[in-house]
Amino acid sequence: MPADNDLSERYQKLLEEFQTTEAELQKVKRALEIKEIELKAVLAQAHEVSNTDALTFLPNRRKIIVDLQEEVIRSNRYNTPLSISILDIDHFKKVNDTYGHTTGDETLRNVAARLREQIRHPDTIGRYGGEEFLIVLPNSELKAASEQASRLCQRVRAMQVEANEHVLSVTVSIGVAQYRIGEENWDQLLNRADAALYRAKNNGRDRWVVAED
Repeated sequence: MPADNDLSERYQKLLEEFQTTEAELQKVKRALEIKEIELKAVLAQAHEVSNTDALTFLPNRRKIIVDLQEEVIRSNRYNTPLSISILDIDHFKKVNDTYGHTTGDETLRNVAARLREQIRHPDTIGRYGGEEFLIVLPNSELKAASEQASRLCQRVRAMQVEANEHVLSVTVSIGVAQYRIGEENWDQLLNRADAALYRAKNNGRDRWVVAED
């Protein structure tokens, strides 16, 4: 039989090896935890980038449509009002043709920033496409959406856009519509707001129009 001293030495050696292995395991676990945090941060940034318009830094078309779809579901479920506005910068093609696309891009950024400043929580605004923006107004009836549209027309009309050594004045046209709970889907709501927008343009631009019933 091994001597007590040998057993003690073997035990001590095994204990030290176990403690060393455990310490190394803890280091690996900490490293994995750090990597997991870094991975989640990268995924969150990627998600943010994929939902953000690179020019205006507003939610992009995909994100604002998803927001609208979610609000339609909520409106149906809780029977709460929902309105939207589609906003278009008037004669924007003329800005690009006269001053160039770089100035046009800067004009878009300026207008987007001003609009974002004027949108109240929980309303959201996103770039719908080109020079168009979509505003989603949860818990808002037509009156509130119309008041907002009127205010936005006034604010944009009064602003001076400084873009690449040019100072421009622009206006916007807006189509406003309230969701018909249980009677239409989100796409039909968009179509009604879009039709109202074209009426605003046909009526002279620099104005807002409510969708017809």
